[in-house]
Amino acid sequence: MEWASCVAGTLTKVRGAASSNSSVWELFCRDGSRLFVKVAPSEIIHVREVHAYRFAVPALGPLCAPRLMASDPAQLAVLLTAAPGRNVATTRLTMADRVKVHHQAGWLLRALHSSAGVSIGASVDPGGLLRARRRSVEEHLAAAGDLLSPAERELVRLLATLLPLLSSCPVAFIHGDAQERNLLWDAATGSVALLDFGRAQPALAVDDFVRLATGPWACHPRLRTAFFTGYGRELARPEKQVLPALAALDAVSGLAWGARIGDDGVIDRARMTLKLLSNGVVM
Repeated sequence: MEWASCVAGTLTKVRGAASSNSSVWELFCRDGSRLFVKVAPSEIIHVREVHAYRFAVPALGPLCAPRLMASDPAQLAVLLTAAPGRNVATTRLTMADRVKVHHQAGWLLRALHSSAGVSIGASVDPGGLLRARRRSVEEHLAAAGDLLSPAERELVRLLATLLPLLSSCPVAFIHGDAQERNLLWDAATGSVALLDFGRAQPALAVDDFVRLATGPWACHPRLRTAFFTGYGRELARPEKQVLPALAALDAVSGLAWGARIGDDGVIDRARMTLKLLSNGVVM
């Protein structure tokens, strides 16, 4: 923590913090402030996160996301301010508050998607994305192996035939892991903050809707309505049509990854997504 203390000053306490795949520590400073040090698991995640904090996150406004104080590429580390609020995924909220959360999350993602400082049009090749997704179908199916039933394999391949619609989907600077665990809710001010930009990159806007569609929106359509009201537009027709295919790929990838690292939560989410797709729920 020597690097962090050189930037932040004297630290009075350091403790580990929960994170999905990075190493994170919460720092308590002598002046009473709180900061976070995050060490990325790979160089590409570190580069994406630093780029997002420098050029895209400022579009969200103050207190709507952590602020980058410093970065150290040698250690793949970033030093971040603490955004206000409690994690939405682990906090019991009323439905009224969850509706407010998703409405504001929609606004924040729209601001990120259209953020200045990112050359979106020149950075995204929908044709290249389509080719990569097509290749990934069989790669993900092979990695999942016997974790998938024959019926599930058939479903995934059937949905994958919708992937050419990606070429007609709007491009954006996406968050890359938009879900409730990356949202903070500040009950005192009624405001939401967005976290974790390690997967942020120019891509297709619809990619940011997959995990919300297969998570909270599937059980509570009111949250979906609130989100897109905040976002300022509904799904375009090709986005709506291709969303189940993207959800299927995410589920198969998650199933293989969860089994490899022994994460039952990831496995359960993947199986729930496959069940929703089988029942025609995701749209």
